[in-house]
Amino acid sequence: MTIKHFFGCAAVLLLPQIALAAPTPQATCQVMVDTDPSGQITMEECLCTYQVADQILDDDIKELLFKSWYTGENVTDQLNALPNPKRVKKQFSRMERGMKQNCL
Repeated sequence: MTIKHFFGCAAVLLLPQIALAAPTPQATCQVMVDTDPSGQITMEECLCTYQVADQILDDDIKELLFKSWYTGENVTDQLNALPNPKRVKKQFSRMERGMKQNCL
């Protein structure tokens, strides 16, 4: 097997994962900035908030939040359906404190 053939096979195997990968923080924040009706969200603030959320939230909560930011979908019911709903509320409180300390 030649190196060219190897990379061709690897690319074919990776394409589904790449296509299903979550949007980048920059893509997500660009959507947030572009769709903000108030026009007050800046890219810098959004990226800072994204970084705080990425550091604080559990993966399942983070996935729903970022999905909501990117698609505009209301995920409140999905967040409430997660195991241990108090955990969601606590983590959002921690995220809010982190945003105040680092982003505002």
